[in-house]
Amino acid sequence: MILNQGTLDDHHYLKPQTVALMTSVQSGDLQTGFTPGCAWGLGWCVVRQPQGVTETLSPGTHGHGGAYGTQAWIDPQKGLAYVMMVQRANFPNSDASDARKAFQDAAAKALAR
Repeated sequence: MILNQGTLDDHHYLKPQTVALMTSVQSGDLQTGFTPGCAWGLGWCVVRQPQGVTETLSPGTHGHGGAYGTQAWIDPQKGLAYVMMVQRANFPNSDASDARKAFQDAAAKALAR
């Protein structure tokens, strides 16, 4: 629904302007987020400058990680949603985990074929 500007199955849940506000940088020039090169929208981490764990994502990609490693990221430039479902304790920072990087790298490689 977010990837489709607030619409799912021909039903409009959010206005495109609302999605744009939610998924654009709202934290100004503050250094924020759990990984370098990111900022915050309204409830979403937003990739400003892809690097490290976000290097395969486009600028403007937005998402968030969960307490036990689950990740969901939407790359509107590529039209992709990345969802990694995992329940694992002891991720000190699941947003910057090696598992997330390996997942996104594998997805990018598979989609480049």
